[in-house]
Amino acid sequence: MRIQTMHDKLYYDDRYVQPNYFRYREWLYRPYVSSLISFSGLKAGSVVLDVGCGQGFFSYLLSKCGTRVHGVDISETGIMAAQNLYGRYGITFEVADIGATEFASKFDVIFVRSCSLYNTESFVSDDEITRRLLRYLKDDGIFIFAYNSAFSSKTSPGWRYHSLHDVAEHFRKYSNKSIFFCNKIDTWLFRRYAFSSFVTRLNALLSKLFGIRGELICVLRGPREAQLQNGQKASGGTNAGPSGEAKPVPSR
Repeated sequence: MRIQTMHDKLYYDDRYVQPNYFRYREWLYRPYVSSLISFSGLKAGSVVLDVGCGQGFFSYLLSKCGTRVHGVDISETGIMAAQNLYGRYGITFEVADIGATEFASKFDVIFVRSCSLYNTESFVSDDEITRRLLRYLKDDGIFIFAYNSAFSSKTSPGWRYHSLHDVAEHFRKYSNKSIFFCNKIDTWLFRRYAFSSFVTRLNALLSKLFGIRGELICVLRGPREAQLQNGQKASGGTNAGPSGEAKPVPSR
């Protein structure tokens, strides 16, 4: 993971010199984030850890929904941009390697979107990064995973498109999970009701036919509590192997 982390840092330090590198549009993503928060049941004032916050765009959208956000990223360039753009809104930012950082207190919510540490060949079987992130979550907290993907036969150089099955397998240890695939236009139209099995099937079909990219979503409610309960039942866990090598590309 150390090699991948250093590769990510160098890659994004170079890219984040460009303002709004991923060309995010607030009119498109704000309904997506607010709908996801509504579906997940986040309360106003919830303390959110935004993992891999980059230039701070999603930290800003989370904050606009009434949450208190702390954004972390390994890229110093990204964090500087985030602080300059959104620090005035009361959002805090920190340069941090999530694989080595410790926090003084736990969070109500962990939000991780298209983090390069999940861009690995071993995603299905290796949940090391997820287990580490859950250490920072309160026992009854909410873990929100989002990942840019597509289901057509086309591939993206360097960015691995995971499937709904891949996500289900990665989070197989947790019973209280909800998994969806959305394309952001659906949340603009249907708000929280876009997170349904019907819309997921429709979006998956459109992605297979036309290559439309979307967001794989997994919402875990109280995963830390479940993890602790499972730990009491088991005599001991097994450590997952090292993550596969990843090449981040601008597909977030």
